Formats: sequence, structure tokens, C-alpha cells
Amino acid sequence: MNKSTVFLSAAFAALLFSVSAPAATITVDESGHGLPYHLGTDPGPGGLPNALIYTLPFTGTSGDVELIEPETGIPGDVLRFNGDGTLIFYSQGTAPNTPDLADQPRPPAPVANTVVINETAAGDAFYTPTAGQPGFDASALPIYHFISDTAAAIPEPSSVALFLVGGLGLVAGGVRRRKTS
Repeated sequence: MNKSTVFLSAAFAALLFSVSAPAATITVDESGHGLPYHLGTDPGPGGLPNALIYTLPFTGTSGDVELIEPETGIPGDVLRFNGDGTLIFYSQGTAPNTPDLADQPRPPAPVANTVVINETAAGDAFYTPTAGQPGFDASALPIYHFISDTAAAIPEPSSVALFLVGGLGLVAGGVRRRKTS
């Protein structure tokens, strides 16, 4: 092997090993949409019963993510990563007519590893943890989309299908109307 072949091989290997795994976007809301979930007692420190517990596809770093309410500027919902593949969604539960699975008080005390992020006016927040932050996993490099407001909730597949069928009906009606004109 000549020097240029060795150099090119080394450069290609360095490039290959520097490419990270693609980031996975994980979307969850306070109604149990997005990932498999169950209701149970949060095993984390100060965890509460009847918590909305999502199952992550990886372990994730333990810690809390606090969402700051846009209207008041104070902490609202808490997303707790227990470091065992679970994500617990604690919501304030301020809408009695539309209760969500996550509606219950905040855990009594945050854990030591806490990140605070702002929620948008639309009732959601994106969070990309770095090494050591809550929810980080080097194998998945997750990006989280937390939906805190029921109005911004992930639509059910049947709702999306109904919307698409209605839209197709409107388009077909417009095409038929043009042919008869």
C-alpha cells in the first residue's frame, strides 16, 4: 500500500466513525399518545401513584425536565426520566371538564438532575438533551416533543383519516362541479 491509499483509508474510517446515529423524535402528550404507556406508581424519588408512565425504547439518563408556563413564567408540568426506560408525565390538571391521564400534582421534590425549558404558547416544547441531561441516550440521540396542552394533543389516527376523507370529498366535489359548468 502506498501512502495516499493509507491516508484515504484512514480518512474514510475516521469519517465513518464520526457519523452518529440518527436522532429519534419522541412525541408524548398528557393523554397517553405517542409511546406505549400504563398508569402506575412512579418508582422515582417522591413518585406519586396513578402516574402516566411511558415506556421509552432505551434507558435514558435520569432527571426531571420542568416546563415553564408561557402565560405565568412559573414551572408547570414535569417530565421525569427514571433512568430505567420510563418517562413519567406530570401535568397540573387545570381543566376539570377535559381530564388527562397525567393530571395530578407535581412530584413533591425535583431530582438533582433538573433541566428547565420554556413551553410555547401552543402548549408544547421541544427538548434535545446532551450527555448527562435527563432523557439522554447515546445510542438514540433523542429529540423530545412534549405536548402539554390538550388542544395541541396528537390527533388520533381515526381523526386524521376522517379529515383526509372530508378533504378528498371537497376536492372531488369541486372537480365534478367544474365539469358540469
